Amino acid sequence: MGGMDEGSLTWDEPRFWLMERDFGTGEEAFAAAENFVGSRLSADPIEPLTVIGDYVIPPSGGPASRDFQTLHFDFGLPLDPRTSQDVAHYTALYIAHGDLNVTAVTRLVPLVALLAQRDWPERAELIARFVAYGRTHGARDDRMGYSEGSFARVIDAAVTSPPLLVSVKTDREFLCGTEFADLGAEDVFFQRHGLDIAAVEIDIVLQPGQLLVFDNLAFAHGRRGRRRPGELHQRFYGHLRLSPADQQGVRERLLSAFCGSSTDPSTPASSVSIP
Repeated sequence: MGGMDEGSLTWDEPRFWLMERDFGTGEEAFAAAENFVGSRLSADPIEPLTVIGDYVIPPSGGPASRDFQTLHFDFGLPLDPRTSQDVAHYTALYIAHGDLNVTAVTRLVPLVALLAQRDWPERAELIARFVAYGRTHGARDDRMGYSEGSFARVIDAAVTSPPLLVSVKTDREFLCGTEFADLGAEDVFFQRHGLDIAAVEIDIVLQPGQLLVFDNLAFAHGRRGRRRPGELHQRFYGHLRLSPADQQGVRERLLSAFCGSSTDPSTPASSVSIP
């Protein structure tokens, strides 16, 4: 990945950062992530970020992951906010130093570039569709509002055709993230809705000692390939118990991606490669 001068980037550009330093420990890596993210938040109108989650994927001592992870948003996007909830803004991924034979590919899909491939309804209609979809397919308790982690379900809600994905209200045994059996099935779904994931997807094989940080509100992300137990360390920076009013601001970022933004959709998502 080619490096870019950070000064050439504006806050409005969706971007990710690959820190290619050889971080010896997770503490060192995530300290760098916090400094890096914190230095870029002066334009964020919402309250300061904090760590809202730490996970190891797959858990140490357990089985390896499946060989595919569908495109998603960590902690979900608030599509029909009604109660305070945690919202992730940035995701940091780290592979421990000395962890050999890493082959899994992190998939980043920039929303603006992808959604510009076809036309979408106006903002008010999109909001109405998100709310309606939550009542039939998403939220198990309508009083809690509707937050969605699956990118495919966001698209399923936005299109004019009848929903294609199973309703979690009618199938109580359904596990989120298992909408598709494999990468091919996911690709067929998006192609059916006029979206060519491969045309904009950015693939990164994170190596031991490296750190990847990306904007969870600007990218859907997933995985191709298996991860061994204890391989990937994740940390999420966001807002604890964000109010419904502030969640509407988060939703506005998604709506802007559907309806166009200041970023030219023909321009690839910006990256900063830090040696």
